Amino acid sequence: MRRSLLLPLALVTLGPALARCSTNAGTTASAGDSGAGAGDAAAADARRESGKGTSTGSGTGSNSGTGSGAGASTAPAWATAPEHSSGCGVAATPSGTDGDARTVTVNGVDRSYIVYVPPGYDPTRNYPVVLEYHGIGATGAEMAAWIQMQDYSAGNAIVAFPSAVNGNWDLTGATDLAFFDAMTASLESTLCVNERRIFVLGFSLGAYMANSLGCHRSGAIRAFIPADGGFPGATAGCGKTTVLVYHRAEDDNEPIANGEAARDDWLGIDGCAQASTPITDFGFAGLGCVQYEGCPTATTVAWCDDTATSPYKHDLRDVYRVPMWNWFNHF
Repeated sequence: MRRSLLLPLALVTLGPALARCSTNAGTTASAGDSGAGAGDAAAADARRESGKGTSTGSGTGSNSGTGSGAGASTAPAWATAPEHSSGCGVAATPSGTDGDARTVTVNGVDRSYIVYVPPGYDPTRNYPVVLEYHGIGATGAEMAAWIQMQDYSAGNAIVAFPSAVNGNWDLTGATDLAFFDAMTASLESTLCVNERRIFVLGFSLGAYMANSLGCHRSGAIRAFIPADGGFPGATAGCGKTTVLVYHRAEDDNEPIANGEAARDDWLGIDGCAQASTPITDFGFAGLGCVQYEGCPTATTVAWCDDTATSPYKHDLRDVYRVPMWNWFNHF
């Protein structure tokens, strides 16, 4: 199975040299995007047991625990997290066009991300955070230039774009789970964050990372969107969570079957029914999106089947981006 998991680069002037693809679906993530295949169940279970790993950053977040498990009935950890983080009241300057480059140290390694402090930033207002994970071979800055959620959220969110080491997310270990922990802790200690409203969107290999975070950080993430990707490994031990899975029907790099399988995984994890109803709110009307019935309280599984014909087969089409923000923002 071939997985080219960068960005549809014709949409932005990033240069053709950034295009990447992988031809061996059985290799690990360090060898390219194909590490998001079936995976090793033992390694996946070991990763879930390892928790958040060792990380250091500016500030201490309270949202870094793992989910409560597929069978748990207690409220998710995010539901009792502080609505005003320790960074509330701390002055910050709204970001410019290119955002602000930041780093956190994770297991002795400096990890980088771009953060957009919204225009008109009010240090007494508790903002949601949207974290956006890029595809293989890209960077956070390139993801920001393409998806532009910092603009679509219209000053109503703090938006951050992390960068993977050498363009590859760690899907078989805890390194990038620890990066998530350190990054959110830093944001919460330096900006005014509603810790109950942490959202994640990932494209392509970033969608695999988003699914990994949804599994292992369900206690921290209110909702997430994996776009044009799949589920990285076994589902045992995943926490119940809220997810909207998006996939292009004509995707020629990441087959839609992978998105359908991820959707079905989440239906099983959350214990939802197979019946669904069309989503007509948030701007999704007519875009092929449905919400599944019978999900437990505080969880939702939704699915967007993008059947439009486009020259960009492996894509998150811009007509879905404002509705995706609106969907995040209603939680």
